[in-house]
Amino acid sequence: MINKQPANQSAAALVKTTIIIHLALTAGQILFAVVTFLIPKKPATGHSNDMLIFIVPTLAVSCFAAGHLLFKKLLSNINSQSPLKAKLISYQSATIIRLALLEGPSLFAIVSFLITGNMVFIGIAGLIILYFIYLRPTRQKIEDDLNLGYDEKAELN
Repeated sequence: MINKQPANQSAAALVKTTIIIHLALTAGQILFAVVTFLIPKKPATGHSNDMLIFIVPTLAVSCFAAGHLLFKKLLSNINSQSPLKAKLISYQSATIIRLALLEGPSLFAIVSFLITGNMVFIGIAGLIILYFIYLRPTRQKIEDDLNLGYDEKAELN
């Protein structure tokens, strides 16, 4: 029998889970980029994939903006009177959405590099990965983003 009830996690466990999710998504992108970079490729010939040079940066910038705006909107929807666990679950959902919107263009850029051999694409993916690392959730960032009070900060630790 499959248990469909969510696990009753503590606030600290929810923070740790969010950090692990971020780490896994980051590691996946880095490993994919490294493996793709190590695969021997033919030098880029012709102009068969000219559209990718416009699509990849446009997708990266638009998903960056959409992710940032959606993250802020989801954070603003969190009720300040909610219990800490509810706030953390909402924060975790907002973070996952933001990271997914960044991971898509990164993986697309890596695949574009694999197809074309154009180093611009791996550079774009590298920039997205660096920003991804910058977004790493920490207790301090979570406290700041959620505007937690003293009691909630103590409960978080």
